Amino acid sequence: MPKPEEVALITVNGQHFGDWETVFVSARYADAWSDFRFTAAERDPLPAVWTKLQLKPDDKCTITLAGQTVITGSIEVRQVAYNADQHATQLIGKSQTVWAAKSSVSSKDGNFDGMTFEQAARKALAPYGVGIKVIGELNPRPFDKLQSQPGEKVWDFLERIARPRGIVLGSDPFGQVLLIGKHDNPITAELVEGTNIKTCQAIISYTDRFGQYDVSGQSPASDDHNGTDASQLHCTVAGGANHPSMIETPAEQPVKSQDEVCERAMFEAQWRESTEISAYITVQGWLYDGANLWEPGQHIHVKSPMAMLDLVMAAQSVTFTQDERGGTETTLELVMPWRLNGSNKVDIRNPSDPDQQWLKPPAEQPPENPVRRN
Repeated sequence: MPKPEEVALITVNGQHFGDWETVFVSARYADAWSDFRFTAAERDPLPAVWTKLQLKPDDKCTITLAGQTVITGSIEVRQVAYNADQHATQLIGKSQTVWAAKSSVSSKDGNFDGMTFEQAARKALAPYGVGIKVIGELNPRPFDKLQSQPGEKVWDFLERIARPRGIVLGSDPFGQVLLIGKHDNPITAELVEGTNIKTCQAIISYTDRFGQYDVSGQSPASDDHNGTDASQLHCTVAGGANHPSMIETPAEQPVKSQDEVCERAMFEAQWRESTEISAYITVQGWLYDGANLWEPGQHIHVKSPMAMLDLVMAAQSVTFTQDERGGTETTLELVMPWRLNGSNKVDIRNPSDPDQQWLKPPAEQPPENPVRRN
């Protein structure tokens, strides 16, 4: 009999299915959906659930781990393999946000002129019956001119217009699209070398950082706003690289002001600079405090001298697994908090040299005198 904290169930139409050979549930914060994969194999004696295991694609289901709901979604794929001696079934599914994310924008004219990002997101998602959850403060600046492209997927459209507003697009495992603005999260757990870290792969990389981030854009011309004032808007934000380097990004759609170009440049810097530190850490079990499941978006203090980490990180994804080889485990994909629009007020120093601050958080304000190309 498995311990309560190690029980995984799929519930369909009030019926609970357990006794799985392998369990894989991945809850992802900054992606379009979360997913799951379960397998059942013949055992001796054959479990009674085997004859009832007639779950099929499009069955709506709830996944619970340790008695707590972790995903609400539906089964997409059922695979069965058998011969005279062996039988196996695999069920694969995703959270409910997948249907909206992979559908095209349903708008007769594709017109979102004058809308804020939140208003455009609500309009684009409305036909597909998913929830929307706002985290933190969203940039309220409206788009002067905004069009979706014919056939453009909802997720692609929203991700494209989120970037110029400094918003991270995500989803939770319960059927809600997340609109993630600037926010602060409390630190709810610790991962400590020699205590609860089972395995760790930490990466410190400067491959995607630059000395400066340039964004150029154009605004519609008018009688009092024309020529290079409209056609050559440009802004530069400093990066953390110590070598002469620059990357230029064109604005995704027409802009109305210099401020919009600078906001886009700041987010480009934030997104690229946030790749400098990442870690994949595996712990035993599914609960971080004996009572609650690990959660995507959670802020966690990581202390690992071998990996040169002593800082707060955010869980971009949480993957729960169970099999004969590893037992019951959780693997956390950890990133810098500001990659998920968490606070950048984090003191990040080299544990072997506390006086050396070797990672500089991105600026929260645009430059006072932005570079403008004329």
